[in-house]
Amino acid sequence: MLSLFRQTLFCLLLLWLPASWAAQSGWLQSADNNHASVRLRADISPQGETQVLLDIKLEDGWKTYWRSPGDGGVAPVISWHEPVKKAQWFWPVPQRFDVGGITTQGYQHQVSIPIKLAEKDPTKIAGVLTLSTCKDVCLLTDFPFEIKPSQSDATFAHDFAQAMGKVPLPNGLTDNLKAGYHHAALVVQATRAAGWEKPQLYLDMPEDASFGKPQTRVDGETLWATIPVSDGWDGAGPDLRGRHLSLVIADNGVAQQSSVTIDDALTVPDAGDDLPLWQVLLFALLGGFILNLMPCVLPVLGMKLGSVLLVEKQDQRRIRQQFLASFIGILVSFMALALLMTVLRLTHQAVGWGIQFQNVWFIGFMVLVMLVFSANLFGLFEIRLSSKVTTRLATQGGSGLSGHFWQGVLATLLATPCSAPFLGTAVAIALGASLPTLWGIFFALGVGMSLPWLLIALRPSLALRLPKPGRWMLWLRRILAVMMLGSALWLATLLPVHFSSVANTAPDEHIAWQPLSEQAIADALAQNKRLFIDVTADWCITCKINKLNVISRDDVQAALQASDVVALRGDWTLPSKEITEFLRQRGQAGVPFNQIYGPGYPDGKPLPTLLTRDGVLNSLTAAKGNE
Repeated sequence: MLSLFRQTLFCLLLLWLPASWAAQSGWLQSADNNHASVRLRADISPQGETQVLLDIKLEDGWKTYWRSPGDGGVAPVISWHEPVKKAQWFWPVPQRFDVGGITTQGYQHQVSIPIKLAEKDPTKIAGVLTLSTCKDVCLLTDFPFEIKPSQSDATFAHDFAQAMGKVPLPNGLTDNLKAGYHHAALVVQATRAAGWEKPQLYLDMPEDASFGKPQTRVDGETLWATIPVSDGWDGAGPDLRGRHLSLVIADNGVAQQSSVTIDDALTVPDAGDDLPLWQVLLFALLGGFILNLMPCVLPVLGMKLGSVLLVEKQDQRRIRQQFLASFIGILVSFMALALLMTVLRLTHQAVGWGIQFQNVWFIGFMVLVMLVFSANLFGLFEIRLSSKVTTRLATQGGSGLSGHFWQGVLATLLATPCSAPFLGTAVAIALGASLPTLWGIFFALGVGMSLPWLLIALRPSLALRLPKPGRWMLWLRRILAVMMLGSALWLATLLPVHFSSVANTAPDEHIAWQPLSEQAIADALAQNKRLFIDVTADWCITCKINKLNVISRDDVQAALQASDVVALRGDWTLPSKEITEFLRQRGQAGVPFNQIYGPGYPDGKPLPTLLTRDGVLNSLTAAKGNE
């Protein structure tokens, strides 16, 4: 009986003894948080190294955080008691969570985090683990513990080695790694001889900056990642050049921990960079030529053809000189645009096709020019030069050739708010290419646009086939004047938005447009929804053509109001870093830009510059995927 009493007392004492006598804490829970369980184990390896393994189990839907949590959350931390003075954590590869516009990095379900202590053969290890767990709400929970390390436990050694196997290696994945920073964007370039499948990046954030979700693209052996940088609120991030960037790159089960010094900006090549140069130049020629058919340029071209009838005796030599002057005006204008783009690139400013129409002074100047042309065509005034000036112009190469030169310049300026097929691809490649290639592409654009003018300069007899002068010329002059006046009034409507917030929702549209953002795309795709993206601008005539001919149609409107369709619109009327970056990531340099996402198009399907009803509806249907 006494023996039984002693055995019972001994068992009770074992149960009463603190956890410091056990090699593990057992699974710990808190009354304040029943969604997480933690366990700490310790062991002294045969080499005398003190190792700790932190095991975390989470209920479905709950997550905890990596060493660099991101925009929200707190990394697990242990407040060690004596004698622990230094602990080295080894973090397994995390996952990325994007919720409500916030991107975080962490773990879900279960994770084991290895820790090595500097102390040799401690008698006990104690402390308080503080763990942040989140779902719809976030909980910060303390777990006090005391454990006594075991000695060369085989089970522990297996579990510790398995956990270390999930920790990124210092090498073995990338062959070369670079990072550059410019204009609130961090660009990472990584090359791998074996190529890339599904690469992921996880970055350690500096204290004074916040990183958004990386946008990645693979070009053969090269991975490009662009990461938005902010100050954590609404402002731009700090200049990161010269700082060290710590990051993890993972792909297909292999991960590497790296550190690289952030240099000047890296230029992410556009998707069309794989095209041979001759094909890009051909696109530029076609795109420039098609600009002549857009409503932006037709008034000037019509006025130019009408001026042929005013040439005395229909002198072919005079006609050739006039059209050559306009041809030179167009080429000079495109070279001036190339110079402007070069300066903007060298000064690290945003570039794009038609961005000058985001400037209120440029719009005001164009309104004035168009009003003057319109008034002249209406016959409200005539510009009469002195006989001396007229004689000088005549002796220096034709009557008023400078006016024809400026007609070519005006035609080019009026063409910039228009986007045409092939034009967007050529301009996007030009803005991301080397400067010599940029100038070559803009020269090809100028030649393409001036082809009709050059054709008449080479064959003046083509222009002479117009009907003989008569009363119809007065009507043509009035029609051109009305077109010029209409252009001036349209340009004037672009001015108010520069001085106040003006809603530009078309009254005939019943689509619930939402603001465009990468997070909105990610959220909709996570819900298996389809997306229709429309990036537009008030000054973009092609955008208005698309809206009138396609988007405003009843059947298209009905399709965009479906319960599983999310419509996102980005307005580029005024400068916007977010939309500029959105376009650049997709190899675009101007608007309109339309794209469709969905289960059938998880990576997005860009639509043609000029939309068609069937193209939009068929793409929306295909975006459903296999239901």
